[in-house]
Amino acid sequence: MFNLRHLMHVARQGLDDMAPALEAAFNASRDDDRLDRVFGPHPRATIAAIIVGGLIAGALLERLPVLEALSEHIDLAAVLIGAAWALMIRRYLFGSGEARRSDFAWLAASLVPAGAALVAVEFLSLLAFDGVGPVPGGPTWTVVGSALDALADALALGAGLTIAVAALCFARDWRKVFKDLALQLVIFKLGVAIMVLLIVEIGIIGPILGVIVEGLLGIDIPDWLGEFVDRLTYALLMTTIYLAVIGATWTVCRRTFGELLRTGDAEILRAVREMGKPPEKRAPEPEAAADGGGSNEIGPKGGNSAPD
Repeated sequence: MFNLRHLMHVARQGLDDMAPALEAAFNASRDDDRLDRVFGPHPRATIAAIIVGGLIAGALLERLPVLEALSEHIDLAAVLIGAAWALMIRRYLFGSGEARRSDFAWLAASLVPAGAALVAVEFLSLLAFDGVGPVPGGPTWTVVGSALDALADALALGAGLTIAVAALCFARDWRKVFKDLALQLVIFKLGVAIMVLLIVEIGIIGPILGVIVEGLLGIDIPDWLGEFVDRLTYALLMTTIYLAVIGATWTVCRRTFGELLRTGDAEILRAVREMGKPPEKRAPEPEAAADGGGSNEIGPKGGNSAPD
């Protein structure tokens, strides 16, 4: 179903590019933040306040009976934080008239602390409250499988935040991408549920591997080892997929940022779906318009304006 080697390449391509962008955005010189164009005169404090406020507000909202069912499927803290980022970045891109092609790296990197905080909090929450423990009947060290599964599930928030903010920011009319984003979320949730059922609940990888080993080597494999293998398989698969989503979104957004500045719109979701496929299975890409060698900004109607 998945080409893990290709997905790992996609993940590495985006994550390698992300590190220097993050360092440049949150550099040692407080006079060269650039983030103050979006987050005001004290960008670090503003970013921290949005993250902490979103986490607290999300936790409080999840306690409301009317939102209890919704919170089982959607992380409300991620929704609040993502909405805040999307609103502030959209205001800069479409309202300030100052957006330039060179802005992509620090704009995208500004979201990294929020994604990291959501993943960390979710991971710790799963460790504390989700019954993480060793495989039934297995040694204590098999708790590693449950911990890796929890980390993989936590990474879902980082991936979801990344692609949601990107989709909402890379279209002047955010309403037209919202429905597609919601539909893709439902489809992805169903896919994850099926993989959890097959790999973790039913367990197909471990028993198959056990039969092969027993048939070839005549070694009797204990039942707990098969379940441990299933947990590791799920963790590897989902971690790779979520990191690939983050890496692909970053790479696609960097490639299409110029298109966004020229036209005010870029089809991020479609491009990310295509990038997740091996090169030989992708749809042909339309030829990009010439950039003219300069950095553009989004004008009043999405047209070009003076370069930097």
